[in-house]
Parts: sequence; C-alpha cells; structure tokens
Amino acid sequence: MKRMMSFQGRHTLITGAASGIGRATALTLARRGARLSLVDIDPRGLASTAAMVRAIGGEAHETREYVVDVANAAAVEELAMSVARESGPVDVLVNNAGVAVVAPFTRTSAADWEWILGVNLWGPIRLTRALLPAMIERGSGHVVVVASLAGLVGAPGMVAYSTTKFALVGFTEALRLELADAGIGVTVVCPGFVRTNLSRATRYDNDGFRRFLDDAPSFYGLTKEEVASALADAVESGRREVVLGPEKVGWWVKRLMPGAAFALSRWAARRAGIMSTNGSTPCTSR
Repeated sequence: MKRMMSFQGRHTLITGAASGIGRATALTLARRGARLSLVDIDPRGLASTAAMVRAIGGEAHETREYVVDVANAAAVEELAMSVARESGPVDVLVNNAGVAVVAPFTRTSAADWEWILGVNLWGPIRLTRALLPAMIERGSGHVVVVASLAGLVGAPGMVAYSTTKFALVGFTEALRLELADAGIGVTVVCPGFVRTNLSRATRYDNDGFRRFLDDAPSFYGLTKEEVASALADAVESGRREVVLGPEKVGWWVKRLMPGAAFALSRWAARRAGIMSTNGSTPCTSR
C-alpha cells in the first residue's frame, strides 16, 4: 500500500539547491509548506535560492542555508549535526547534488573518477547514513535520490556518470527493502535530458557529445520545474521510482528487447559521434 504524506511543516533538506533541479525543488516544496534546509557548494547561488524561497512566504521564513561540499566526509557529518541543532530532525532528505564527466572510459582520468564518485555517490551515501538513524528512531521519514535515466540505460560517452547513477538506483532499491518495515519511504527519480546548467559542473573530454548537448533544440528535454513537481508528487503519494522524459522508451526497449536496445544505442552513439575511437589511450591525469 502506498503511504501518503504532506510537505506541510515537514523539515526537508535539499542538496544541490543553488540552481537547476535543486532550486526548482526548493521552490516547489516551499509552496507546499515545507521547512527547508538548503545545501550547496555555491554560496551565491544558494543565497539566491533562499531569497526566492523566502519571497514565497508561509513556512519559507524558516529556510536555512549551508555551504557544504557533499564530497567532504567531515563536512557532511558537521552538516548533519548543524541541521539537527538549528532546525530539528530532518523529515525528508533530497539527495540531488550532482556533477558529470563527459568522456570515453579510456580518457576518463583517475581524478575525474574520484571527483564524480565523491559528489554523486559518496555524497548521498554519507548524508543518508548521517540522517537515517534519527528517522528510524522516530519511525517516519523519506529519502529521495535524484539519479538519471543514465542509471537505467548505459550512456556511452559518459561511463563515469552512468556508473554513479546506476549505483544510486541500486542503492535506493536495496535501501527501500531494508526499510520496508521501518516506516521510511525511499524514492529514486530518473529523468532523461533536463534543461539545466549542469554543464557548469561538467568536465568534458568528448567533443562529439558536447556538441550533441549544446546543439539540442530549446524545446527538447524536461524543464527543472517538471522534475521538481514529479519528485514532490512521488514523495506525497509514496511512489518508489519515477522515470521521466521521452527517452524512457529506451528503458522499456531494453527491458523487453535487450539486443535491439543495444543496437539502437550503438547506432545513436555513432551518429552523435560519441563512441570511443580505436587507439584511445587511458588518461591518468589532467
């Protein structure tokens, strides 16, 4: 049975809140009455989001800002303690902060792997570990992870990114099973292409894929507001998994006809010029 909840008065922590999906989620949840703790590494963007949230009124005046690098283990522990001390227990955790590496596997450096794993994977794991015990003790709460369609269908040219998103999908699935009797909800959100400024937090070493992303028509892709609304609706209705965007047809094809899905993905990657070339050599530093 789906569990129903309201954001009214719920203390919600959102990472990656300075822009994009994180900012849109903050605004969406503020309109639904949530009390917010906003986290990001970008102080200016974070302050701008907080000002926009407070302008909405209602419970938004209780919004607090925390400038934190979620890849920093000590900083995450301090964040969890500060939030609990200043705003009380977290009812809903939205693990949204993310970065991207656009490069073939053979040209993805060790430093880039460490960077993307630190933000995309270790960040959600550490913050969830820090906040989950209090949720379990209270017998209520909800953990949200913003993954990607690239966590359901492998994305050539973005092997490191796809790896972290697949890991997040598996993380939420296993965590959901463990918490099934604890009164804690777990939701994973997997959007396709979203029109955000993720490119500001992207390291590129694949010109073909960069051109593909830069040249995408303005009408293509989801808006950040669409993703934020779907995320909020999913938490309120207790949905476990949300897959968004027209690209999800590839996920269905993969499930029903994996061979055809592989051939289609390879054809599309070649057309976009994002396949690794023969003779690529590993990149060990940058």
